[in-house]
Amino acid sequence: MRFPLPLAAAFTACLALPAPAFPAPAFPVARCINLGAAMESPVEGDWGYVIEEPHLARIAEAGFDTVRLPVRFSAHWDGERLSPQILARTDEIIGWAQAQGLNVILDLHHFREMAFDPATYSGDLVQIWRALAEHYQDAPDSLIFELFNEPHGAFTTDRAVPLFQQITTMIRETHPDRWIITGGGQWNDLDEMLRLPPPGARDVRTFHYYEPWSFTHQQAAYLADPPPATTWGSVEDRAQLAADMARASAAEGPVFLGEFGVYGATEPSQRLNWIAAVRRAAEDQGLPWCYWGFSQGEVTGFSAFSPSLDAWEPGMLDALLR
Repeated sequence: MRFPLPLAAAFTACLALPAPAFPAPAFPVARCINLGAAMESPVEGDWGYVIEEPHLARIAEAGFDTVRLPVRFSAHWDGERLSPQILARTDEIIGWAQAQGLNVILDLHHFREMAFDPATYSGDLVQIWRALAEHYQDAPDSLIFELFNEPHGAFTTDRAVPLFQQITTMIRETHPDRWIITGGGQWNDLDEMLRLPPPGARDVRTFHYYEPWSFTHQQAAYLADPPPATTWGSVEDRAQLAADMARASAAEGPVFLGEFGVYGATEPSQRLNWIAAVRRAAEDQGLPWCYWGFSQGEVTGFSAFSPSLDAWEPGMLDALLR
């Protein structure tokens, strides 16, 4: 077809225009809760909690959109493969969550040997993720990978970055669009996260927030020398919280607050006050978050839910979701 000259010129000009830029997909997590103290223990149940299918329904009904599933895969790795039993149990829990419309962050948790000898164990970390990438190659996009929980000790940010880049490149061969989460050293410290290189597409940076430690871990029975009872909520306390969340949100690319919580021996109103303040400060900066954690069975800890009562702890949902 021949166009009149003005139309032909316009048509040619349109062809020369750059293709429209489409916005990058948004990280699908907003409100998340950790299924801690279960699969990251040496044997599920050792730390007082076993994940049950009805728990995923309670989480979805409450208004969460995601669960983070910490798993100690290193305890089920024989140097060549992951045990079929741990993969089957992980698949079961992921299936329960996805049936409720929940995203799942699959988090490699408590590979403690890396903190003492990363040179020896880095190869195992790579191979574990190779096995997981193969196993979950056909999983829906609602499954998200988190490469390592809380690098610390000898596994510093500088050691972690090239290793995480290697693992991410490997995963991208078969999961080009999978969301992948990484953090920095010193237990996913905020300042260490801010030292990470710019993220690639579908990469997410994470940090954990338990500040001040003397408040969030007061009277924690599992610590050798726990901090004494104390309070939080002064003008200075809230200003520091707001400044920390602002610094986090200024980082390039998606940023995820992967853990925050207060030990259960804390005076209840003080505990709920801090949880609500951190959650709101994160949301004010557009940061998705994940509370630690859902339950620890009957063990006093960071629990938000009591399995024996089949009920959320008083005030917890108001602090987290209202």
